[in-house]
Amino acid sequence: MAGLRGRALVAYLLVCTVWGSTYLAIRIGVQDLPPLLFAGVRFAIAGAILGAIVLAMGDHLPRSARDWRVHAVTGLLLLLGGNAVVVWAEQFVESGPASVFVAA
Repeated sequence: MAGLRGRALVAYLLVCTVWGSTYLAIRIGVQDLPPLLFAGVRFAIAGAILGAIVLAMGDHLPRSARDWRVHAVTGLLLLLGGNAVVVWAEQFVESGPASVFVAA
C-alpha cells in the first residue's frame, strides 16, 4: 500500500509541475511564434506522442467515420474555444494571472 501511495504522490507532483509550467511555456512561446501557430505545433506534437503511446500499448485509434467526427468536433471546440483564447491572451497578460483566470 505504501508503494502505491508513493507512486500516486509522484504522479500528482509530476502532473502539478507539468500543468503549472504550461502557462509559463505559453508566455515564452508566444514571444517567438504567432500564438495560434505555437498552439498548433504544441498540440500536433502532443497528439503524435499520445497516438504513438496508444499504438504501442496495443490499443487502436477510432475506426468509424462517426467516431472521428465526434473526436474532431470535441477537439476543435476544446482547443479553439479554450486553449487558443488563452494562448492569444498571453501576448498581453502575464502567465500568473492567466493561470489564475483559467483556474477560476
